[in-house]
Amino acid sequence: MNTNRTRYHVGFHEIGLDSEYRVECIGEDVAEIFAWLEGDISGVAEDVEDDAPLDELYARLAKCDTVAELVGEHTADAFVFFVRPVTDCGCPCDCDEHGEECDGEHRREAAAEPQLAETDEQGRSSFKFDRAEYVVFNTASKPLDGYWTVERVAADGSSLPMREYVLVGQQTREDAFALAVEKLRPSRHITFMPQRDRTITMSQEDQDAEEYPTVTRDGWVCAWSTAGYVVVFEDRVERGIVWPGKPIEASVAGQDGRQHDLDGTWRFYEQAAAAVRAHVLDARA
Repeated sequence: MNTNRTRYHVGFHEIGLDSEYRVECIGEDVAEIFAWLEGDISGVAEDVEDDAPLDELYARLAKCDTVAELVGEHTADAFVFFVRPVTDCGCPCDCDEHGEECDGEHRREAAAEPQLAETDEQGRSSFKFDRAEYVVFNTASKPLDGYWTVERVAADGSSLPMREYVLVGQQTREDAFALAVEKLRPSRHITFMPQRDRTITMSQEDQDAEEYPTVTRDGWVCAWSTAGYVVVFEDRVERGIVWPGKPIEASVAGQDGRQHDLDGTWRFYEQAAAAVRAHVLDARA
């Protein structure tokens, strides 16, 4: 399993504009990062009248011996060439050997940031996160602050029950979109099982059976207890517990068999689960 979760997004853009060409996701490899920058600089130099600033930038970057020296934004003429450290970026991978489970040793294309589409005639705005589509809408009869909701769109286009909503009661459309993306990011690395609440119709046998959840799949998985907490598993082994209260609390299972509290402030329990995963991987590195 890959424990080096910091990678680098490498590319360029014109000042004031987004990147028009491919941004590469690369590991801790100074030669590979510089090779990508070199290709970008050379390509731009072919398209401009005065390539002297680009030649000067190339000469300066060629003297860098470490990734740390390359990290940052490097401006030449009207262009910015960048190397940005990213952690748990979740970029897609076209590696034939590992596919989506790339172990981090392969080059990957940086994932595009989700973009909120223009509103339709019903005042709904959609966006895509990985392979799923989501819609932002207002639950009031007319758009009111504090009533913005984010819902995942079912594969067949039908509406999902309210328990499937990503967020409800957000102040503005933009707030709802930004917070939804923030909440969804951990799902690139962890599978979150549906919440199963303890209800008056649930038998005592079912309550007892699910008071400590189990999982039947490998990888990082979060499963709910009927007691209201979340267990974080890696390859079916418990790595930590999250209590989604106010505030949200999290702990990591130590080698001594005891739970050790994690310091942190999280908006969503998914982020706390991601913090458990990060702590485990950091300790292992």
